[in-house]
Amino acid sequence: MRVLGRLYAGPPPSAVAGELAREFGVADPTISDALAALRRKGLISWAADPADRRRRVLRLTGAGRSVAHAVARWTAPAEVATSALSRDSAETLLATLLDVLERLHAAGMLSVARTCTTCSHFQRGRAGAAHRCAYYDYPLGPSDLRVDCAEHALSLTSS
Repeated sequence: MRVLGRLYAGPPPSAVAGELAREFGVADPTISDALAALRRKGLISWAADPADRRRRVLRLTGAGRSVAHAVARWTAPAEVATSALSRDSAETLLATLLDVLERLHAAGMLSVARTCTTCSHFQRGRAGAAHRCAYYDYPLGPSDLRVDCAEHALSLTSS
């Protein structure tokens, strides 16, 4: 289900087996077995990557997209539960969750975290100043922080 959900959500990273294995924190043979099972069930297909014929680009089939769409709504209860929060409470919750994700990533407990706070483009604001995204050259207010950014670049050190 994680593979289907990941392919349904789309990039980043590229939908190739090795990158999915790294993202999920599993061995390449484990992800290969999962992909083979999904292919046998007609939920995914793969084709040679035009940029590198040794790699396979994975795609959901129509049936795979239907299944993935159904499971993609697993976050609905959390969305409903948090929808009544005030803006200040929602921003505080987001900041707290991003802090927890950053700490888990730094401790090696999350193999991939595409949050602003783990990105090399993230510039932490000092003494009440707004954070900044160097990629977009844009100030980041509490509501602007992302938990899954397409332009995320892994930071080699903690921000």
